[in-house]
Amino acid sequence: MSSVGELEELTARNAQAQARAHAGDFRGAAGEFRALARDFTRLAGADDPRTLGVRLNLARVLGTAKQAGKAIEVCVPLLRDQARVLGPDHDDVLETTQLLANLRYQAGDAEGAAEDLERLLAALSRVLMPTHDRIAKVKRDIAFLKRTT
Repeated sequence: MSSVGELEELTARNAQAQARAHAGDFRGAAGEFRALARDFTRLAGADDPRTLGVRLNLARVLGTAKQAGKAIEVCVPLLRDQARVLGPDHDDVLETTQLLANLRYQAGDAEGAAEDLERLLAALSRVLMPTHDRIAKVKRDIAFLKRTT
């Protein structure tokens, strides 16, 4: 199979893993996303946006499966790689930052979640109008987290 054909197969497997997650099979989806991350890295490279996307899918499904610790372990290096490859204001970087804050809160780390949201707020302030609803929500979330610490 050519690398183009292999990449098409991986893309189809990614869609199947997403469908598995939507159907509630988080364990199966997580296993497939782990395998896909290895396979995409081998074929397309670690910095390929598709590889980064699969890693984000893995973090999402682990978080949905209430495995916050494992999801955080995926998110931290993913966020570093996304910011380096895609730039600090890319939508995927913003999404991963939000996900990481949510995961830290689920894991009982309100202070770490607030720090992540502060970074998210700084990025959102660069790309959105100051009156944007998302900025207001992040500010409210930060205030809530700071009251709980």
